[in-house]
Amino acid sequence: MRSLIFCDTSFTAVPVADCDIAQYQACLTAFGSVTVLNSVTKIEQRLQQQHFDTLLVLTDSLQGHILGLIQRILAIKPLVIIVNAKTWQQTELTHLLDCGRITFIPEMLTVNRLTSVVSLAQARFSAASKTIAEFKKLDEEIRGIKLLSQAKLIVMQQGFDETKAHQIIQQQAMQKGVTLAQMSAQIIAVVSGATPSTTQVKQANSAVRKSGAPHYGAAASKVDMSIMPHKGC
Repeated sequence: MRSLIFCDTSFTAVPVADCDIAQYQACLTAFGSVTVLNSVTKIEQRLQQQHFDTLLVLTDSLQGHILGLIQRILAIKPLVIIVNAKTWQQTELTHLLDCGRITFIPEMLTVNRLTSVVSLAQARFSAASKTIAEFKKLDEEIRGIKLLSQAKLIVMQQGFDETKAHQIIQQQAMQKGVTLAQMSAQIIAVVSGATPSTTQVKQANSAVRKSGAPHYGAAASKVDMSIMPHKGC
């Protein structure tokens, strides 16, 4: 395990027995290599250069520059983050903990608790990451269902029933090697973004192949755009 310690300058101004940076470092060394830095800029530079498993943030007061750092890290390179602060604003702390990946330790963090805290933080991060992945997958599935529904409406306007429209989109997706959602998005994009020209109107007669699969490079002449759902709904 590679650990990174961010010791904010405010933390070093409050020396406490059994809460010394050297002791924290020695404790984490038992798990693997440890790097100690004391500025946001250095932390971000080092994270770009190396992979770390755990970040321990030590500060006297949870300020905006630390909150910003944590948010940027989670957005770009998520890792186990433990934050120890003696003072904080409740609103900002609540916002920080919303994602579920952060482990916050208030007031004093003694060295004899650090091993347990790291284990807790790892379990918390793993569980939160799994939940986030599940929500993302569910969101993508819902989006896919909405896209497919819109695409079926487009195909149905060419005289097909819902079952046949679904089969046509599925066939096109298989032929192009894309998902149903991706194929649906392509159909919606072509119809929504098309500006019919004289050539496109002539091509409309061949918009459906003999196989029953629409050719989406042509304008969908039978689609009444006035009843089309809004793009992105």
